[in-house]
Amino acid sequence: MNIKNIKPIHLIYGSLFSAIVFVFTYIGIQLPAFGAFGGLTHLGTLVMFLISIKYGKYYGALSGAIGMSLFDLLSPWSAWAIGTFIIRLIAGFLFGLIAQHKDGQGSSKVKNWIALGLGGAVIVIGYFIFEAIFLSSGFAALRSVPGNILQIVIASAGIFIYKSMPELKKYI
Repeated sequence: MNIKNIKPIHLIYGSLFSAIVFVFTYIGIQLPAFGAFGGLTHLGTLVMFLISIKYGKYYGALSGAIGMSLFDLLSPWSAWAIGTFIIRLIAGFLFGLIAQHKDGQGSSKVKNWIALGLGGAVIVIGYFIFEAIFLSSGFAALRSVPGNILQIVIASAGIFIYKSMPELKKYI
């Protein structure tokens, strides 16, 4: 996407998608069995995945990075905001990139499953590395892995419901 080709409607959709991810990130649970570090499981990953496979890599990357980083900044998880921005930017982009198909964005279930697996690996490994290096030790960072895997499992529902989302092509 060339910066000269960005229209106001692109900014509106990007802002709307970021806000939706932000709200759905609040719909979550703290998993006490995994301790204070990284035990947060929420629906933001599902929404980011849906946006990525339905509307593409740029919307997915930016909505996930902005929406979830804002959540972190406005919650007790503010220390994760920088890591979240980078990890979600990469994962959202990867979700959307892999889901591209000649018949339309997200039209191949096989590619969508691959996108979920590889993007999910970025999330699980990315948070593990971020927490191990910047927030705690490697052992403590292991506590975030189950919660992050659970987020990917929840996001897998997107493969079955993304077709119900509205088409935006006619508006863009």
